[in-house]
Amino acid sequence: MLEMLVTVMAGFVGGFVSTLASNGSAVTLPALEFFGLPEHTANGTNRLSVVALGLFGTVGFYREGLVDWRKGAQIAVIIAAGTVLGSLIAVRFGEALLDAIVVVGLLVVLVLLLIRPGRWLGGRESTIRPFGWGQAGSYFAIGVYAGLVVLGSGFFILAALILLTGCDLRQGNALKAFILLIVGLQSLLIFSEAREVDWSAGIPLALGSATGAYLAARLAAKEWARAWVYRFLVLVVVLAIVHLLIVDNGRYLHYV
Repeated sequence: MLEMLVTVMAGFVGGFVSTLASNGSAVTLPALEFFGLPEHTANGTNRLSVVALGLFGTVGFYREGLVDWRKGAQIAVIIAAGTVLGSLIAVRFGEALLDAIVVVGLLVVLVLLLIRPGRWLGGRESTIRPFGWGQAGSYFAIGVYAGLVVLGSGFFILAALILLTGCDLRQGNALKAFILLIVGLQSLLIFSEAREVDWSAGIPLALGSATGAYLAARLAAKEWARAWVYRFLVLVVVLAIVHLLIVDNGRYLHYV
């Protein structure tokens, strides 16, 4: 009973953080492994959390009228294709190099956040740009990165949605939730086929993630919360960088 309660709480925190920023798996993966799941099984089981937070985050944003289904599906397909390629390449890289890739990538995101905060905070609902080859190539590259490392890929998805596609922070988080739902379903099917999903641990984790994601989505959709969501995003990126630099967390280079 205690294990189930802790798993639900970890899922709630992970879903809330992932929906507002990214990196919620830094909470959910260690929780699963703490209760004895092998690394690969924890990684597969965590995909239930990703699907749940993607689904309920999307529902929360949809109720606020912020989900562009067509554009979200278009981007999700491109990212999913890149993820397949990145996964095939990943086996050739050592964990130390993957750690370095993540740190450099997150530093880039942090610089983008701090240089021109107005691009993240401004209301730009009417300025979404037409989808072109430049955006397609960028999202495919993000998919390759997600296949290679995965940790922190949500930050890159959000940055691309805002800086390239022209979403504001609210729209970007809404589309990110939908994209994570599609990509998460893809990976969950793969891990389930390989029998690397522990449903008894994954279901309470997913319930917690769904609740946290839905509440975060309703909060992030509010105009008055825009600045707070931006500050939270900056904080989570900084903490992710510090965590990677100080803690040997090569085991947790798996998602969001």
